[in-house]
Formats: sequence, structure tokens, C-alpha cells
Amino acid sequence: MKTLWVEASPKQEHSLSSALTQAFLDAAPAAAVGDVERFSVWTDEMLVFGREAAFAKFAPLYGERRTPEQKQIWSDVLAEIERVRSFDRLVVSSPMWNWHVPHALKAWIDVIVQPIASFTLNERGEHVGTLGEGKPLHLILTRSSAYDGDRADLQDFQRPYLEYVFTMLGYNVSTLVFEPTTRWTAEERAQMRDAALERARLAGADL
Repeated sequence: MKTLWVEASPKQEHSLSSALTQAFLDAAPAAAVGDVERFSVWTDEMLVFGREAAFAKFAPLYGERRTPEQKQIWSDVLAEIERVRSFDRLVVSSPMWNWHVPHALKAWIDVIVQPIASFTLNERGEHVGTLGEGKPLHLILTRSSAYDGDRADLQDFQRPYLEYVFTMLGYNVSTLVFEPTTRWTAEERAQMRDAALERARLAGADL
């Protein structure tokens, strides 16, 4: 049993979303999570789907040959997809940035979402995931007072996007949302944090 924790906050141990995820995993039964690999999307070694990767992706569709550089980049893309496929459970922790996800998380998603390699289409033109294969994926999401879910004029592009894209890849997605996380006094912040950590622990213990 192996679990991949995809960490989207650059603050890491100073991040609430990361602290909640650590509490969630620490409380989970060992048999449910096994060995946990913590992967920050902010690492300098993370593969970026840039210009040459885009050319490499579409070259076969246009009857073009990939350059040696494009072949290597595409090999790296497929290797990252297979790395993710090797895990039995995924946990994705993310704050909300400007009503969406941090750009580094989106950049990683752009690497692993690839036709044939991680999803395909059925005869009705619907997406069918080939990466998740029904494996569990847990979203642990935080939002500040800039989005509290009660205002019709503020759109949530964080939770719907993440739930859609990982479901499309074939994962069985469950979500924990903590909002609003902004508090104006130290006492209120401490109370909020303690309550959120306890909720994360209960969810982890329930795996």
C-alpha cells in the first residue's frame, strides 16, 4: 500500500492545508495509507509541460516526427503518469488562490492529464479515466474569508475543478473543505485551527 500526498501550498509546514493533511494521514490506519510519499508541486525538479512538450503531444496527430528533445520530454511526461499510477491512494492538499488553485498545482495536473496515457473517450465521446482505476483520492481544501460559499457573485473554481479533473481521470474522489480560515484575533485563529485539525483527524481515522 502506497499513498501519494500532493502538496499545493508553498508554505509547507506553515500551511494550514498541509497541517490538516498531516493530521489526516497521521490519524489514518496504517493499513489504509501504507507508505506515504510527500510531493510538493513547488519543487524545482517538477516537470513542466511547456512549449516542447506541447509540440511532442500533438506531433503524432499531425503526422510529424518528434525531435530528440521532444521524445525525451514526452518520455518524462509518461514516466510521471506511471509514477502516479503506482500509488494506491492520493491525497491532494490545496489552498484557494484567487478563487482557483495555485498555479504550480495546475501545472502538475497539466502534466498528468494526457489522452490515452491517463484518459480516453468512449463511443459517446465521454471522458473515461484510465489512471485512477477507481482508487481513492482525497481533496483537503482551505479557503480564506475571500470565498465563503454564500455569495452568488463569487465563483468557486477550486473544488469543482479538482473534483471534476480527478474524477475524469478515474479516481473515487472525496473532499474536505475548511472555510473561512481567516480570523481577526489570535484566539479565534487558534480555535479555528484546533477545530479543523480535529475534523481532519476524525476523517483520517474513518478510512
